[in-house]
Amino acid sequence: MAPCSSRVRPPHATTAPYLLAAVIGASVDLATFYFARRIAGDNAARWALFCSAVSWSMSSGVMRPLVNSAETAFSAAAYAFWPWSGALQTPNLYIALLFAAVACIVRPTSGALWLCAGLVLVARQPRASRALHIIFAASVIGIAAVAAMLGIDYLGYRRWVFPPYQFYQFNVHEGLATWFGESHPLYHLYVSMPILFTSMLPFVLHGVYMAARYRVVSCEPAIVALGASVLFSLVGHMEYRFLYPLLPIGFVYAAVSISSLTNKTKRSSTPTPLPAPRTWSVKRIAMMLLVTNIVPAFYLNMVHQRGVVDVVKHLRQGALSGTVQSVGFLMPCHSTPFYSHLHVNIPMWFLSCEPPLVKSDLESHYWEADDFEQHPAEFIHDIFESNASKRVQHLKPSHLVLYDCMAHRVHSALNELGYKECNRFFNTHFNGDPRRKGDVVVYCQAQ
Repeated sequence: MAPCSSRVRPPHATTAPYLLAAVIGASVDLATFYFARRIAGDNAARWALFCSAVSWSMSSGVMRPLVNSAETAFSAAAYAFWPWSGALQTPNLYIALLFAAVACIVRPTSGALWLCAGLVLVARQPRASRALHIIFAASVIGIAAVAAMLGIDYLGYRRWVFPPYQFYQFNVHEGLATWFGESHPLYHLYVSMPILFTSMLPFVLHGVYMAARYRVVSCEPAIVALGASVLFSLVGHMEYRFLYPLLPIGFVYAAVSISSLTNKTKRSSTPTPLPAPRTWSVKRIAMMLLVTNIVPAFYLNMVHQRGVVDVVKHLRQGALSGTVQSVGFLMPCHSTPFYSHLHVNIPMWFLSCEPPLVKSDLESHYWEADDFEQHPAEFIHDIFESNASKRVQHLKPSHLVLYDCMAHRVHSALNELGYKECNRFFNTHFNGDPRRKGDVVVYCQAQ
C-alpha cells in the first residue's frame, strides 16, 4: 500500500486526500444547489449554495476524507433527484435510488434515512399501483446494492461478511456502542443540530415553519430528516457527524427562510398568503453568516488541535533524514494521523483501545490506553523493560509522542529510560477531554 511504500513521497501523497475531500465538498455544494432549485426555486437555490459554501460544518467536518463525507455527497445527489411531494418521475427515481444505494454501501446506517424517505414517498402516492412500482424499483436496486456490498467486502476480507448485521450485533444487540461514550437520547436535538447549523439554525427552523404554515416548499425533506434523527437516536452512542447527510436539507430550509426575509419569495405561488415581513438586508444576513461561520472554521481548521498534525509532519521529515528510526504514541488511540501522513516505512505503534466483542466483557475489558492513563510510570517500565510483566512488550522507539498533561506524570520515568524532551508543538487552547490537554510533546533517546 502507498502509506508504506518507499517510492511514495510527500507532498503529493498527503495532498491527494485533501484534493479528494475538496471534490467531495464541492459535489455536496452543487447537489444542494440543484436540490434547492427543484423544490424551492432559483433564488432559494442561490442562498442554499451560499449556506453550504460558508458553513463551518462543511469546511471543518464534511471536508475531511471520512466515510461520512462520501455518504453526505451521495445523499445530497439523491436529494436532487428524489421525487419530493410525491411527484413521481421514473427516470429521476431510479437515479435517486442508485445514489441512495451507494450511500448505504458506503455507510449502512444511511439505510435509516432512506427508509424514512421511502415510507414518506409511498404514503404520498394516490394509487396503489404507483406505490408498488416504487417498492419494486427500490427492491431491485437494493438487492443489487447488497450484492455489490457483499462482493466488495469479500474482496477485502477474503470471507463473506454482512456489515449491517455486524452493526446491529455490536451496537444494538450487545449494546456496545456505549463503549465509545454514552449519549443522552436527545443528544441530536440539543447538541448535533446547534453544532451543525450554528447561526443558520434560526433560519432552518423558520424555513420549516414556513413550509408547514404557508406551504412555500415541501415539508417532506423536514419529515424525513426528523424521522432519520429519531432513528439515529436509538443507539446509545451519538456524534454530530452522524447527521452530516441532513446538512443539505437544513441548508434548503435556511435558504427558503432567507429568501422570504429578503422579500424575494413569490407570494402568488403559495397556497396560503404570506404575511408582509419587514425586509431584511441581504448584505447584513450574508455578512452575519460569513462572520459566524468563516471565523470559527478558520480557527478550527488552522489553529485548534493542529499539534497532532504538526508533530507527524515533523516526524516525517526526521524519518526522511534518518534521525527518526521508530515512533511510539503514548496517547489516547487515534489521536494523530499515522502512516497516512508519514509515508515512510519505519516501525510505529500506538496504545490499543479495541472495544470488547460481547457485553459480558464490558466491565472487565482491558485496553492499553486506559492502563497507561491509570498507571503511566509503571506501564512505561513494563512495556519496555520488564519481561515478567503481563503487559504486551513494545519496541523501544527512537521517539515517543504524548500530550503535555501526561508528560508531567512520566517525565522522570522517561528520563530513567534515556529519553529527553526534544520538541513540543502547540495543539489547542481548550479541549473537553482531559487526556488531550496541552501541547504535543516529543521525547527522543538521548545521544
